[in-house]
Amino acid sequence: MLGHSILDENKRYRIDNYGKKTTFASFLPGISGRNGIPIWCYYVNRGQGVTSFGVDCKDQAIMEFFPAHQAYQNVKTQGFRTFIKKNGCYFEPFKADYQNTTMAIGMNELEVNHYDESHQIETSVTYYTLPGEKVGALVRKVSIKNVSDEECMIEVLDGMPAVIPYGVNMGSMKEMGQTTKAWMQVEDVDTKTPYFRVRVSMEDTASVQGVEGGNFAHAINDLGEELVTIVDPAVVFDYDTGLDAAVGLLSGSIDELTKKKQVTQNNLPCCFFAEKRTVKAGEEICLYELFGQVENKAILSTCKEKWFQPQFYVEKQLEGNALIDEICNSIETKTGNELFDEYCKQTYLDNVLRGGYPIELAKNKIFYLYSRKHGDIERDYNYFRMLPEYYSQGNGNFRDVNQNRREDVRFQPYVKEANIRTFYNMIQIDGYNPLSVEKVSYTLEGQQVEKIIRIVPEASRLKLLKLLGSKFTPGQLFMTLEDCNWKDEVQEKEFVEMVLQQANGETSGSFGEGYWSDHWTYNLDLVEEYLHIYPENEKELLFEDSSYTYFETRVTLLPRKKRYVKTDNGIRQYNFLDKARKKDCENDKLRSAYGKGEVVTGNLMEKILLLSTLKYATLDPYGMGIEMEGGKPGWYDALNGLPGIFGSSMAETYELARMLKFAIEKLSSYRQSVIVFSELAELMEALEGITNQLVAKFDENTQEASNQQLDFWNASNDYKELYREKTVFGVSGEKRALSNGYLVNLLEKWLSVVERGIKKAIEYGDGLCPTYFSYKVTKYSEEADMVIPEKFEVERMPYFLEGPVRYMKIVNEDDEKKSLYRKVKESNLYDRKLSMYKVNTSLQEASYEIGRCKAFTPGWLENESIWLHMEYKYLLELLKAGLYSEFFEDFHNACVPFLDYEMYGRSVLENSSFLASSANPNEAIHGKGFVARLSGSTAEFLNMWQIMMFGETPFILRDGELIMQLLPVIPSYLLSEECKVEAMLFGKTKVCYNVEDKMDVIPGRYNVQTVLVEWNDGTKTSFEEGVITGDSAIRIRNGEAVEIKCMIGGIK
Repeated sequence: MLGHSILDENKRYRIDNYGKKTTFASFLPGISGRNGIPIWCYYVNRGQGVTSFGVDCKDQAIMEFFPAHQAYQNVKTQGFRTFIKKNGCYFEPFKADYQNTTMAIGMNELEVNHYDESHQIETSVTYYTLPGEKVGALVRKVSIKNVSDEECMIEVLDGMPAVIPYGVNMGSMKEMGQTTKAWMQVEDVDTKTPYFRVRVSMEDTASVQGVEGGNFAHAINDLGEELVTIVDPAVVFDYDTGLDAAVGLLSGSIDELTKKKQVTQNNLPCCFFAEKRTVKAGEEICLYELFGQVENKAILSTCKEKWFQPQFYVEKQLEGNALIDEICNSIETKTGNELFDEYCKQTYLDNVLRGGYPIELAKNKIFYLYSRKHGDIERDYNYFRMLPEYYSQGNGNFRDVNQNRREDVRFQPYVKEANIRTFYNMIQIDGYNPLSVEKVSYTLEGQQVEKIIRIVPEASRLKLLKLLGSKFTPGQLFMTLEDCNWKDEVQEKEFVEMVLQQANGETSGSFGEGYWSDHWTYNLDLVEEYLHIYPENEKELLFEDSSYTYFETRVTLLPRKKRYVKTDNGIRQYNFLDKARKKDCENDKLRSAYGKGEVVTGNLMEKILLLSTLKYATLDPYGMGIEMEGGKPGWYDALNGLPGIFGSSMAETYELARMLKFAIEKLSSYRQSVIVFSELAELMEALEGITNQLVAKFDENTQEASNQQLDFWNASNDYKELYREKTVFGVSGEKRALSNGYLVNLLEKWLSVVERGIKKAIEYGDGLCPTYFSYKVTKYSEEADMVIPEKFEVERMPYFLEGPVRYMKIVNEDDEKKSLYRKVKESNLYDRKLSMYKVNTSLQEASYEIGRCKAFTPGWLENESIWLHMEYKYLLELLKAGLYSEFFEDFHNACVPFLDYEMYGRSVLENSSFLASSANPNEAIHGKGFVARLSGSTAEFLNMWQIMMFGETPFILRDGELIMQLLPVIPSYLLSEECKVEAMLFGKTKVCYNVEDKMDVIPGRYNVQTVLVEWNDGTKTSFEEGVITGDSAIRIRNGEAVEIKCMIGGIK
C-alpha cells in the first residue's frame, strides 16, 4: 500500500527518491516553547527541501517567500545548497532528482539524505527550529560522510545563495528588488557571525529611523570551530548569475575563496560557510548552522556564547522534539495500525497550530500558545503572523479558531467554558462577529498597578510600570522580566502570580472584509462539547452567569433599499455594508446610554435568544434559507457571488432549527425566565405578531397564503432594520424579563415556521436536502432611486455536501438518517472511483455569477473536489447519528492514514485541504492531496477520535448524580492482534480496552463487563457494568487516574 514509503526508527515518514515523486509542500511547526521565539519554515520535496523561512510574517522573511509552484522551480537554485570537492573533484548533492535520495518527515524536523555513488559520499541535512532561546532561528545540521574505503580531502561550501536583510519587506523584494539593494549591507563578517540589515528604514516618509534588528548566521563544525563565512555571491558563483554552479569553488579552492575580498554593500548577499578537512574512511564532517533574527546586536552577543559546542545543537533538537511530544501526549493512541496512531498525533499537532494550545496562566486564566493563521506557500493569499516573543500567539479567523478549539475541553478539561466565553463575547448586537481573531492582551487598573509595583526592585520599577500601564501580552511580560534580571526568584514568582491573577484578558478582533453567514453556527458546538464533560454546570452556564458582553459593531449593515442595484442582468444586491458611519467609534464593547454608558452584560441564554431572533428574521422570501445579508456566503467561501444574486443558505437554516430546539429544551428543563435588553424584547414581540399571521395561513394553499410569506419577509426585515437603527451606537440600558412560558411558546412557533421552510426546501431538492438557493426579482418598483422588490422566483442550485452534513444534526428518526445516507451515496456527491465524498456536484449548469468556484476546473479547489474538512464533517455526523457500520466503511475509505501514498502524493500522516476528485480532467492527480495540513479537518477528526475512543457523552447526570460511562465505537480493523486499543483520556489517563473478539465495537452490541481504575496514589477501584459514579468520576475528570482498564465482552 505504501510503495517506497515507511516509518523509520524515529517514526518519521520516509519517502525514497522524493525528487521523482509528485510535488508537495509542507512546513515545520515553528514551536519554540513558552520562552522561545518561533520561526516559520516551508519546504517541498525537491532539492534540499527548505524553500523559505523567516520570523513573524512574510514581511520578515530571511529566505524569500515564494508560492508553491515557484518554490518547486526555485528551490534547487535559491534554496540551501551544498558544494563539495572530494580530492579536487567538484559535485553538488541533491542537484539531480534522479539520484538516490530519501526524505524523513518528522513532526518537528525534516531530514533529507543523498547518496552519490560515483563519489562515495553520503550527505545528510536535518532542519529544526531553535527552541527556548531569545532569538528565532532555523537550525541546519549538515553531515558529509566518506563511505569509501580510503581517506580523502573534503572541501565544502554550504549555505544560502540569497539572504534578505532585516528591514526588507516582501513588497520591496517582489516589486523593487533591484532598487532595494541600495539599502542593503552586511556587517561583522570578520566575526564569523554576519549581520544582515538595511542601513535605515525604507519607508518614503519624513521620519527616517535607524534599524537595530538584524538577520544573522553562524556555524561551527563538529570540533566546535567557527566557520568562515562568504556573503558575496560573486565570490561563490563568479559569472554564473543563474546560480547553477559554484564557479568559484569549481575553479579554485576553499583557501583561495576565503581570502578573496567581499562586497558587503549594495548587494543582495548570500551566506555560505566554508570547511576543509581530511576525512578518514567511514567518518564524517558535521556542520551546525544557525540562520535567524534578533532585535539588536546585544541580544545576539549574549546568545552567541552558547553556540560553540556541538552538544548545544544536539540538546536543542531533543528539546524541540520533547516540546512536540508533550503536546501530542494528549492524544497518545495505540491501535493495530501504527500509521493511524501517528496520524492521530500529527493531526492533533496541526489542530494546535491553527487553534492554539491552552495553558493555565493563573487560576481560571486560560491562554493559547502557538496559534497562527493558515498561511503557507500553497495558501499564498493569507497573511499569517507568529508573534516573535515568548508565549507566542498569532492571528486567525473566527470560524477557523472556533472550530479548532471545539474539542479542547475534552482534551484539557481545565479549559472549561473559556472558549464559550471568548466566541460568544465576540458576537455583536447585529448577530454577526468580526472576521479576525487577534492576539490576547491583558490590562490592569491603575490602583492594581500601584499595589503590585511595590514589590518590584527599584531598578526595575520604571520599566515594568511602563509595561503594566497599558495593554500587554504574557510574552512581553516575561521578556521584560528577563531583561530586568530579577535576583530574587521567589519574589519574581509572586509578582508574576499577582499580575496574571488580577489582569483582565481580552481577545481583540477586527472586522476584516465582511460578515459570513455561518460563523455563529459553531458557537453552539462549543456549548454542547462543554456539557458533555460538565453536565452538572448546565444551569449555571446558561442562566446564572450574567457576565457575557457584546463586541462593538464597527461596520454596520445597510438596509435593503440601499443594497439593491439595477444591472443589465436584472436586480442585484451589491451594497451591503456601511464602513464610514462608525469609523470614529472607540468602544470595544456594547454600552448602554446608546454608547455612552456602562458595558452591557447578560447571560448565555440571552445571547442564544439574540442569535435565534436575528437569524429567524433573516429567512429568505420563500421562508427557506437564511439570506447572505452581510455580503459574504457561508462555509463555502468560493460562492462569493451568491450574496449578489439574493443567495440564501439552508445550511444555516438547519442550524437555526437546531439552536431553537436546544433553547426550547433548556428553557423547558429549568423553567427560567430570561432578562434581555429591551430592544431585543421589542424585536421578539414584533416578530411574534407577524409569525402569528403567517402560521394562521399555513394550511391554506392559496395566493393569499403565498403573499403572506412575502409579507412576512418584508415585515421581518423592516423590524430587524428598525432594531439595528435603534442600536447602531448602543442600547438604552433598560432590561426586561421574559417569562419561561412566553419564550417556549414563541420559540416553538418560530421552529414550526423554520421546519415548514425546510420541508419546502427538500421538495425543491427532489427529496435530498439542498444547501443553497438564489432568487430572481421578477417584479419591482422604484422609489427615489431605490429599488423595492415585489416578487421573487427561486432558482435551484446544484447539491453541496454541506446540506446533508447540517441537516443530519436535526434528524431524529433512524430510518430517515439511513434514507439520507443512501440518497447522498446514490447522488453525484459520491465519487465512486475514489469512494469518497465531493464537496458539490457539477456546477456546469450554474451561473457564473455564483462565484469563483464556477471558474475553477472541476475536481479542483472548491469545485467538485474532495474537500477534506467537509468530508470529515459528514463522517462525524454519520458517527453521531449512530450509523456505525456505514461510518466504519466510509472512514476506512476516506480517512487519510488509510490512503495509498502513490495516490495521495504526500505523507499519509498529514491532512490536506482537498484531494483532486475523479471529476478533474487530469487523471494523474485523482486522489492527490493539495494545500497542507492547517485545515478544519483536524477539528472534525479529533471529534471523531473522542467519540470513537470514549463515546459522545462520557459524563451524564443520572437522577442528579454525575456518572461517567465509557462507550467506545471502534472498527475491528483498528483492533490489535491481541484485540486491544489504548487511548489517552484528558491528557492524563491511559484507557485500555481489552475486547474479547476481533469484531466491530458498537454501542448497544457489547457490554463493558468490568472497569478497573488505578489512581495516582497507587490504589485501585473496580466498577461493574462500566459505570463510574460519584467522586470517582470527578477525580478522573480532574486527572487523578493513571490508568483505566475496561473489559469488553458480549459482542453481538
